[in-house]
Amino acid sequence: MKVLSVESKWIGITLDEFLAAHWPRIAKGRLRDLVRSNEILVDGMIAKPSDKLRDGQIVMIEADMSSLKEIKTHHLSLDVLYEDEHLVAVNKPAGIPVEPSRWGEHPLHLGGALLDWAERRQVEGPMEQRPRGLHRLDLGTSGVMLYALSIEAERYYRELFSSRMIEKTYHAIVIGEVGQPGVVDTAIAPDRARGGVMRIHDQGKPSLTEYKPLERFRGYSLIEAQPRTGRTHQIRVHMASVGHPLVVDPRYGGAEGLLLSHIKNGYRPKKGQVERPLMERLTLHAKGVRMVPYGGNEEIEIEAEYPKDFRVVLDKLRRWRPS
Repeated sequence: MKVLSVESKWIGITLDEFLAAHWPRIAKGRLRDLVRSNEILVDGMIAKPSDKLRDGQIVMIEADMSSLKEIKTHHLSLDVLYEDEHLVAVNKPAGIPVEPSRWGEHPLHLGGALLDWAERRQVEGPMEQRPRGLHRLDLGTSGVMLYALSIEAERYYRELFSSRMIEKTYHAIVIGEVGQPGVVDTAIAPDRARGGVMRIHDQGKPSLTEYKPLERFRGYSLIEAQPRTGRTHQIRVHMASVGHPLVVDPRYGGAEGLLLSHIKNGYRPKKGQVERPLMERLTLHAKGVRMVPYGGNEEIEIEAEYPKDFRVVLDKLRRWRPS
């Protein structure tokens, strides 16, 4: 049995948060299960994961924590865009999921990289600044990703998200020439016929996206989109619904990949060579967020520069498909 004493700095923290600080590599849901199965007690008494701890209480752990499955961490050179005591923003690379994939097909994930980042900063003792993901980005989307570093900040930012007080801006390369700004105000629901796909449906959740053209090319456009709600695949579904799907997005009307031969008329690869795509992930980038940070009074704006593949596509469009 392991025994932990509740020190003054942990007064008022919930039991599950206390445990997560001491065992950050064990999934929080698993820690809650241990409490519910009475393998973790407080002052020898049955407790709940949400119980708030008091000074001097004793947390008794009867479970063998060393035998539990741990979250895999990964050392990744993170592009940190912003950091304070309560928040860190990183530039998510495309192709890396935010959380572990269900079937293990993507062993590297951003959550594990942030946990490794936090562990390397921790001198000793329990992890007081444990990263908590505040939202999600699709596997193929790059850009700004936010993590709270305290439970108070997590509550604050989740309330900002739910009350639409965080302004999110995305840039996307879409099919077709977008001439005017527009608003898509149509409900979105899961497509029951296709797992993991969303669709426009009257009985879905209200969803609203504002968009405007930033740059036009022959047959393509660079747009800015601001989702005022946070539905799954919202920008992808809404832009497809108005006839401008992402250039690369096979689920919603785009291609599997974008080739130079799609842009440059008469282009042929060298003999014996197979043409490689300029981009074979979603042509979508989370460009920035604007909000008032926890503990602050003035708005801040956090922006992520375009990754190389996104820049290359825009350069080719400007050269070979000028409007």
